[in-house]
Amino acid sequence: MARLPRPEPEQAGDLPVEWVAAERVWAPVLASDGRLAYVADGPAGPALWIRDADGTRRVVDTGPGHVRAASWSPTGDLIAVQVAPGGGELTELRVVAPDGAGLRLLAGGAGRAAGPGRWLAGGRALVVAESDRADPAGSTAAVLVALDGRRAALAAGIALQICDIADIADIADIADLADRQSDADRQSDAARDPLAGSYRLLLREGPRGVRRALVVDVRLTAPPDGGAAHASWELPGGTATVLTGRFTAGGRRALLISDLGRERAALLDIAVDAPGDTAVIAARPDADVERFALLDPAGGRAVVVVVWNVAGRSELTLVELSGGRSRPLPAPPRDVVTAVLVRPGGRELILALDGATAPGEIWACDLASPTAGYRCLVSHAPARPAELVRPVPHTLVAHDGLELSGWWYRPPAPPGPLPTLLYLHGGPEAQERPAFNPLLHALLARGIAVFAPNVRGSTGFGRTFEEADHLHHRFDGIEDVASCVRDLVATGLADADRIGIAGRSYGGYLTLAALVHFPRMFRAGVDVCGMVDLESFYQHTEPWIAASAVTKYGDPATQPALLRALSPLHRMSALAAPLLVVHGDNDTNVPVIEAEQTVAAATARGVDCRYLLFDGEGHEVAELGNRVRFVRATVDWLAPHLLGPRLAQPRRTASPLVAVPRPTPAGDAGPSAGAGGPFEQDEFADLVLGRQAARRPLP
Repeated sequence: MARLPRPEPEQAGDLPVEWVAAERVWAPVLASDGRLAYVADGPAGPALWIRDADGTRRVVDTGPGHVRAASWSPTGDLIAVQVAPGGGELTELRVVAPDGAGLRLLAGGAGRAAGPGRWLAGGRALVVAESDRADPAGSTAAVLVALDGRRAALAAGIALQICDIADIADIADIADLADRQSDADRQSDAARDPLAGSYRLLLREGPRGVRRALVVDVRLTAPPDGGAAHASWELPGGTATVLTGRFTAGGRRALLISDLGRERAALLDIAVDAPGDTAVIAARPDADVERFALLDPAGGRAVVVVVWNVAGRSELTLVELSGGRSRPLPAPPRDVVTAVLVRPGGRELILALDGATAPGEIWACDLASPTAGYRCLVSHAPARPAELVRPVPHTLVAHDGLELSGWWYRPPAPPGPLPTLLYLHGGPEAQERPAFNPLLHALLARGIAVFAPNVRGSTGFGRTFEEADHLHHRFDGIEDVASCVRDLVATGLADADRIGIAGRSYGGYLTLAALVHFPRMFRAGVDVCGMVDLESFYQHTEPWIAASAVTKYGDPATQPALLRALSPLHRMSALAAPLLVVHGDNDTNVPVIEAEQTVAAATARGVDCRYLLFDGEGHEVAELGNRVRFVRATVDWLAPHLLGPRLAQPRRTASPLVAVPRPTPAGDAGPSAGAGGPFEQDEFADLVLGRQAARRPLP
């Protein structure tokens, strides 16, 4: 193993450095007076910016760390900011004035991770989802934190997320929680002290793929009595993979985006106090509802703007809550909508957009105009244009007949098969979409095509597709990688002798799995913060991440054989392709021990393995200088392997075939005796390519 040297200076044909370091803009939030706060890339990582009503923009000092999200207080005098010190998982919730004054810590830190936080009416306190490293069960608590630092626990659960909170002092049912009080008394308590109020919470709870919609009513009693009374119940429909939303009608109803009892995520209007009364506001068989925003009632009609995810691209529709009448809005100027807000009065939308050829930007949509025109409000994109490639969708059929899809990026080149990188997204509950990725464009500038697939387990294609890689079905997800290669070669898109593979997070895991299951299929690989051993991942990741992952990968307490069978570490003796390993030293999502094990095993195998470790980075490479180094180093690593001469035909040996064991679905007694597994390494590689593959012999 060798540390990767500094990348070569920019060469002719390279993607210009300003596009490699192109600054994204995302996560907009509106103040009541029209000021806009947002997150934007910066030299030291993502930072908080404010755009004033006159268009003036300025950065706000939020202290050390990468900014992830922000929210204005109801009065607009404070901003709550979620910050990741060193880019790690122990996020903090800080509060700061718009001019940068009065910065202070409210939640997280000291072994805890805090979510973005939701303000109470009046701005006296926030409710925060907070996880504690000291809790081995990995639960997350909903905590009310007053601005003076006093705290009260409201609820707890696995992967708890706060969707909304309402002050319910005027809901009579709350009186059943404890001693009866008059409405006036309760309102007076809440006005005096947020830790003496009555609240209703809308929560998402449960591990990945098994989410529940919970409602919790809580009445807090102020000191010296000090205490809380709770009532909670689950909204109907079972469990979900997608669940977010907000209260309406003062907390008596909720608008949810969810696939509760459905194949596709829809917008549902659910009665909170009388379960069973549910109306479907917006649903499509070919798309997911991804986000929504409630417009101020116009002419007595309540209207929502719905953002659809249609095979990776976003569409916008206005829908009336009563009656369901809808009309589409013009296509947004970029392919993907990452946030939608409504200005007071409901006449203008604020949209965060992303596209394959433009980094994240913020746009406005004028609903008062008959044509609903768009205009750009904030963009940090480079002024110098660049020749960037727009991807096209590409579909294929997997080994078992399941339809897969992805995005094909083809550089300007003569017709014929091209050197190609297979790029695998993280998650796996995520989706490859036509969004800006400087690494892909830097590869394209060197003449390397890219296919970015959505293998089974990805979101955006329905619940069945997302659940198709759970537990022992993950072997099918590994085979999906080979199905992609088979299709690219058979359709004449990719040169079978010049195929590489790379991925980040879960995509890094899948990269390693493909490299050891199909060692003669790839010329080179890049693993970016991927897991190599699921057992050590569980041991060293944050406890709240581990607790939420058991439904996806398996339970280390009851299914250790499954985890071992799925872990690339136990097949590293088959690794043949040169490997670049990339990691951040502050990553505690996929801890750096995963990279260290990968490098050690590859080096012991005698494989050419390089290691790029970023100081001060977590699960993502966020600082602009580090991003440039990452992109340049990765391209410099892949280009010689994928653009170099073809390798000589290897001499075939009579070594025995090694099959991948598939644990039985029921229980975890280990691989079935005599089971051949779903594929066999060398022969499957030849079958996929349809001919004898020209690859180097195993060392």
